[in-house]
Amino acid sequence: MESKRKLTNEECREIEGLINNAITAINKEAAAPFIKRLEFMRETLTIEAPQKNIFAELVAYTKAASGQVKEKEHWISAVNQSLYKLNFFEYYGV
Repeated sequence: MESKRKLTNEECREIEGLINNAITAINKEAAAPFIKRLEFMRETLTIEAPQKNIFAELVAYTKAASGQVKEKEHWISAVNQSLYKLNFFEYYGV
């Protein structure tokens, strides 16, 4: 069994970049590669709960906010809240 760990700074930067690229994509098709990479990371990163759960939530909200969608600001706000929670747990180790 693999040991659980925190996200590295490099992984955090990659996640933030992928999120930004996905939510600013012109449409869902353009956002797809960024979403797929986030989904891959969600499945393969060996991080502990609740971080793993928050990351899954973050991916779902990013997918909802990508492209041209209704209530885009609502979904971007949800993404930002999940990103804050993920960073909070990573920083404080709670």
